[in-house]
Amino acid sequence: MKKRLGKFIRESAVTLLIAVGVMTAYNLYLQRNMPSGDVPVLTGITLDDSRFNLDAASEDETVLVYFWASWCSVCRVVSPSVSDIASDYPVISVALASGNDDRVSRYLAAHQLEFATMNDESGRLSREWGVQATPAFVIVKNGEIRSVTTGYTTGLGLRLRMMLL
Repeated sequence: MKKRLGKFIRESAVTLLIAVGVMTAYNLYLQRNMPSGDVPVLTGITLDDSRFNLDAASEDETVLVYFWASWCSVCRVVSPSVSDIASDYPVISVALASGNDDRVSRYLAAHQLEFATMNDESGRLSREWGVQATPAFVIVKNGEIRSVTTGYTTGLGLRLRMMLL
């Protein structure tokens, strides 16, 4: 019995390490075209008609740039955490191929999501930023990209990155 338990634990640990390695490699692959270093231009009008300039916003504070889509199942799970973070940090979200401004506004209201949103109906912003998967998170401070993450992440993980980077 002891041998079988030991074997099970070893096999489980190896399987977990392989899974983590594969997921890490896949996320790095998805992030390969996303920017690093100096932040690309991200300016425009949000759905609530406010002007937004990422370079200026990140001068004094750490800013979370959140690329998401209304059709993305992982985004549905992660977006409430982003909305919570928006009460403590500046957040600009970019809605990818999620319909016109009215449709995106209705989606945000229906899901009680409260973060500034720029609608990328045409996909121009996502192409400029090299976003190939949603959700994607970019942490920016002083006009410099400090972290890029794609896929599922926890609210605690995002908060820790925002505080430490």
